[in-house]
Amino acid sequence: MFIGWWRETGLALLQCATATPLSQLFSHPQHRHTAPARVFSCTISVDFRTEDQNDMCKTLRVRWTIIPKTAPQPWIACGGCGGLRAFQSSGKIRLNANGRKLDAWLIYKCLTCERTWNRPILERRNVRDIGPAVLEALQSNDPHWIRAETFNLDALRHKSLRVDEFAEVEIAKEIQHETTNWTRLAIELTVPVATSTRLDRLLASELKLSRSKLQALHAEGMVRTDPEKADILRRRIRNRTVVTIDLSMETERERSWKPLATGNYAVEQ
Repeated sequence: MFIGWWRETGLALLQCATATPLSQLFSHPQHRHTAPARVFSCTISVDFRTEDQNDMCKTLRVRWTIIPKTAPQPWIACGGCGGLRAFQSSGKIRLNANGRKLDAWLIYKCLTCERTWNRPILERRNVRDIGPAVLEALQSNDPHWIRAETFNLDALRHKSLRVDEFAEVEIAKEIQHETTNWTRLAIELTVPVATSTRLDRLLASELKLSRSKLQALHAEGMVRTDPEKADILRRRIRNRTVVTIDLSMETERERSWKPLATGNYAVEQ
């Protein structure tokens, strides 16, 4: 398609550059006194910027990193309490090796009596089948790896019929691209571990909007998401989701919206 466009464009430019038909321009003169064709010139300017590139020039881009404060807590039959109780991760790994086979557990404690429960991570796994990074994390009790594992909801639900989740999160905000006279706000969500926080509740809380107002803006196309789904605002936030808000009609976006989006409240002054 691109080559065809250049053929047509080149032909148009060539026809524009001469005042005579192409057949006469390239034909041999009938005698030596034939007057040369008069040549004119013109300039065509082509703007190759797309609509998306124009939008980028008008967009304030920020990244929100969402970190849950409390890991999920499974309810397990506690031998000390004599009933179902909530258990919390101790942040410690227990290992047991038998020849080339390895078992690994994440140790949980009852919130009432501190009796322990070992949640299986690996069961009778051949050491050769375990990735070097995972093996190193297990052997060193790597706190970052363990914290990520405490948010493994699938594994928890496999062992417990009830898992309590907590919506409280910490949010780190940083500017990715700043421009003058911006009219759009793009928020990229980074969610390293699973959280129960819904997208509409997050945006309403951080941008000081009611959820009904947010839903109305989404229905009008003023709030868009990538990926785009009809009920995405009511779903849990997902990693790499991008929310774009059209603020072209908001005269106070620099003073009101920017501090909320960037976390830099000094710009309010």
